[in-house]
Amino acid sequence: MRWRKLVAAAGVLALGVAACGGGGETPSERAQDQEQESSKPPGTGFEVVQDPGAKGPAPEIDGAQKGGTLTTLTVQAPETFDPTRAYYIDALAVLRLTTRTLTALSLGDDGKYHLVPDMATDLGTPNEDFTEWKFTLKDGIKLEDGTDVTSADIAYAVKRSFATEELPSGPTYQQTYFLDGDTYKGPYKSKADGGGPDYAGVETPDDKTVILKMAKPFADLPFYLTFPLYTAIPEAKDTKENYGNHPLATGPYKFESYQKGKRLVLTKNEHWDPATDPARHQYADRFDFKFNQDPIKLQEQLIADNGQDQTALTYDDVDASLLPKIQNKEPEERLVKGPSTCTFFAYLDGRTMPLEVRRALATAWPHDALHKAAGDSPLTYEPATTILPKVTPGWENFDAIGSGAKGDGDPVKAKKMLEESGNLGFEVIWTFSNDNEIAAQVSAVREEKLKAAGFKVKAIPMPTDQRRADSDNPKSEVNLRYSGWCLDWPSGSTVFPAIFDGRLIELNPGSAPNKSFLNEKEVNDEIDRIGALPLDEQPSEWAALDKLLMEKYVPVIPDYYDKDAILHGSKVGGVVHDPYGGGADYTKLFVKQ
Repeated sequence: MRWRKLVAAAGVLALGVAACGGGGETPSERAQDQEQESSKPPGTGFEVVQDPGAKGPAPEIDGAQKGGTLTTLTVQAPETFDPTRAYYIDALAVLRLTTRTLTALSLGDDGKYHLVPDMATDLGTPNEDFTEWKFTLKDGIKLEDGTDVTSADIAYAVKRSFATEELPSGPTYQQTYFLDGDTYKGPYKSKADGGGPDYAGVETPDDKTVILKMAKPFADLPFYLTFPLYTAIPEAKDTKENYGNHPLATGPYKFESYQKGKRLVLTKNEHWDPATDPARHQYADRFDFKFNQDPIKLQEQLIADNGQDQTALTYDDVDASLLPKIQNKEPEERLVKGPSTCTFFAYLDGRTMPLEVRRALATAWPHDALHKAAGDSPLTYEPATTILPKVTPGWENFDAIGSGAKGDGDPVKAKKMLEESGNLGFEVIWTFSNDNEIAAQVSAVREEKLKAAGFKVKAIPMPTDQRRADSDNPKSEVNLRYSGWCLDWPSGSTVFPAIFDGRLIELNPGSAPNKSFLNEKEVNDEIDRIGALPLDEQPSEWAALDKLLMEKYVPVIPDYYDKDAILHGSKVGGVVHDPYGGGADYTKLFVKQ
C-alpha cells in the first residue's frame, strides 16, 4: 500500500490466516473453534481478532456526541477517490467513510484489529484449497440513491479491478491470484482484446451470492476484500475515469462536493443502515477535507486551537521546528503518536539507471540533511536499512549499503564510483511539489548534495496532486521516485510481489506498481517459490529476498521506517491512533459539543 507522503500510501491492516495460525482452516471455522481468537504475529505487536459473527451496529464510542463538522487540514492532495484506483492511505481513509466492502477491518476499543463481515454475512466460505470463495450479501445494504446493492454490483467491481490500463495505480493482487487474472483486461475492452463483460473469475448465481475463483490458493482473500476496489459499483453508473469525482456511497457518508486538489466535503448518507454495519459510525454531520494547505501554517493553527480549528485535525506528521511549541505544553495532550507499518525509500529506475549508478547514488544519499530539510524528528522516523518494515513477521536487520541510513552520504566515494564506471555526470531526475515550501527545500538540498557527488540533476516542479499521477506514470522522464510502501497485511507477500515482480510491468502498461522497473528472472522466480511455501515458512524467506535485492540489485535506497505524530483540535473526540491507517481512525471521530 502506498503512503500519502510523496515528499516523500493499504491504509488498512489485513492479517492472513497463517499469521494467526490455523493450519488451513477458514477464518469462520477458526472463530467457531476458538471464539474470537486473537493472535499477535511475531514482530508486529498488533493483535488481530477474526470475528465472522460480528453484527451491526458498531460498538458505541465512549462520550460520543452527534452533530458538527470535522475538518481535516493537510498538505496532501489525493489524485483520485476512485475505489478501483485508491491505494494511498489518505484516499483509503476517506473511502472507509463512504465505501463499504465485503469484509472490513475495525480497530476495537480493546486495542485489537477485528476482521468483520461488512456487506457480506460472514468472512466467506472457501473450498478445501482456497481456490474458490463464496460470499452472501446482507439484506438492507443500499447505495446512496436508495437502490439495493446486488451481487452484480460486486461482480462488476471485480471486473473493473482488471482495467489497469484505463484505471491505473490500484492494487494488483487480483492479477496474480484471481482466475485468468494475468489475461483478463477488464470490462472496457472488447473480447478480442482480452476484456469484455464475461469474466470466468466471478459468478453470481443469484442477487445475493458472489463466487470468486482463484488461479492458485489465496487464503488471505477475506483480508484483501477490505480494500474499496471490491465495493459495489453498478455498471450503469460507472463514469469510468470520472467515477472518482463522486463514487456512489454505501457507507455512512457520501460526497457532497469535490474540487480536485482543493476540497472535499462529505455529508450523511441517509440510506446507510447502522444495524448492518459493525465497523462504522455516523456521529459528525460533515467531514470537510482541505487539501494543499501550507504545512507549517496548518500545524500552527492546530497548536493555537482557536475557533473552528478546535474541531480540526491533520494526518500530516508534526514538523520538528514546532516541537518546542508542543512538548511539555498543552498541545502535547493533543499530539497522537505511534508506530506505522511503512518503509520509505527512493525507487531507482533500472530501465535507465545502471547498477553501478544505483550503488553510487545509494552511497551518496544525504539522509540526515534531507530529514532536517523536511522537518523530520525522532517522533516521525527511524533510519531504515531494509525494504521490509520492522514490524513484518520474519524481519531481519542488515545494511547492504553500509551507512546505517544516517549521515550525509559519502560524496567522495560516490564520485569515484561514477568515474570508475564511466558514469560521471549521470543525470538523476525527480519531481517535487512546487506548492509546498518544505518539499521545495528538500529538493534543493538533494540537488546540492548529489551535484557534489558527481551527478547531474534535474528537479521538475509540479502541483502536489499531479505528482502522484506522474509517479505512477511509467512514461515519465523521472528516474528517481521517492515514496513509501506500507504492509497490506503483515507479510512480505504484500511487499515483494506488489512492488518488485517484473511481470507487473507488462500487465500494467498504464501505471507503475513496480516503480524500480526491476524485472529479473531470479527475483520473479523467488517470489513464486516463496509464495508457494507453507505460510509459516515464508517469513524468513521474504527476509532473505529482501537481502538479495539490496545486495545484488539495489532497486531502492531505504531511508526510514515511518512513525506517526499528528495533531488534533481540542473539540475532536474519539481520536484513536490507527497504525495501519497512518493516523486517527476516522470511523470513530466525533465533535465535542
